[in-house]
Amino acid sequence: MKKRQVVVNGDIPFRRVDWGLTKDLVGPERMGSEKIRFKITEYQPGYSHKLHMHPTQEEVIFVLEGRGITETKEDKIEIGPGSVVFVPAGVYHATLNLSNTEPLRAVIVKSPPDDEEVRSNS
Repeated sequence: MKKRQVVVNGDIPFRRVDWGLTKDLVGPERMGSEKIRFKITEYQPGYSHKLHMHPTQEEVIFVLEGRGITETKEDKIEIGPGSVVFVPAGVYHATLNLSNTEPLRAVIVKSPPDDEEVRSNS
């Protein structure tokens, strides 16, 4: 039976990825979500998530703390606290932390929750 669930952010540990730390608060593995993934991500100082795209997945990035760059193959835009980035499915994108000392923290929402990640050759 499907039911409402609650999780406390502080109870879920981060996991290490190439460009920082991330944790899924809602997704298929946590809470059984079928249509959405909700996560907190920290891009470590000076690091970026390389240019990539998801063929069928839309993504929203809401910046909580720090300053960064959101990049596509067409442009680069500076982002900071309160910035909301929408990435349509099939668009190559990357996020770069501009700071050499502080993480860039963001909430990331993806729908559908799972899709392949295709890296750019450029």
